[in-house]
Amino acid sequence: MIYALDRPQLKREARAILGKARVSPWLVALLYIVLVTILSGLSLYVSGSLVVLLRENSPSMVLPDWLLRPLFFPTWLIAFVSIAVSLLSNVLYAGWVLYHQTVRRGSEAPCSTLFDGFSFAGKVILLWLVVVFFVTLWCLLLVIPGIVAAYRYRFALYNLCENPEIGIFEAIGMSKAQTRGFKADLFILDLSFLGWLLLSFLTLGILDIYVAPYRTQTDLGYFRVLKQITGVGYLPPEDRPQQSSQPQDPFGPY
Repeated sequence: MIYALDRPQLKREARAILGKARVSPWLVALLYIVLVTILSGLSLYVSGSLVVLLRENSPSMVLPDWLLRPLFFPTWLIAFVSIAVSLLSNVLYAGWVLYHQTVRRGSEAPCSTLFDGFSFAGKVILLWLVVVFFVTLWCLLLVIPGIVAAYRYRFALYNLCENPEIGIFEAIGMSKAQTRGFKADLFILDLSFLGWLLLSFLTLGILDIYVAPYRTQTDLGYFRVLKQITGVGYLPPEDRPQQSSQPQDPFGPY
């Protein structure tokens, strides 16, 4: 059985799923964006980058003492906050994935689902560190191998969120098998959202309240189809294929 990765169809399916969500995906997106923005703002403040930005844009502005205080923070505190923000952001992203996976199953996912990633935060953080390490190693060769590596590990977190009991290297191995032969197609998928990303940029990120759920659900749709094709990852009985076929990937088989 040969599967065609039909981007328009998967995007229509994503919009339909979002429209049927019992808890508004746009409300959850707003909450998620606010939380991530607060964390990013905290890191920006503690590092002193906010002061630098304000001085570059308004040299004559008199800044209050509380805003200048980070300039005197010790390096260890700045590094600690930066690392903590990165780790918390990734755990929140796991909650974001869990919310959309639950919506795709047709179940109710409250806003509090965003915090469900904390129940297996250790694995989420360790997975993120390992993936960053591997991608960085490939980037040391050239930029292109680093990009290919990022696509290779794209679904590792999705696999872990579907089954938090598996190990992180198992989740990574599953992602490698799922994306083998499809990395170029996934790259084209990302390119198809460039217009939406540009509009989101022009609206100072406000449009991302709509775009972020749309992209995530489309990505999950691809994830589901690739599991059908490869037979790797959790599949409900109705999704299990009898035979699979994979296309040639110009990015290579691995």
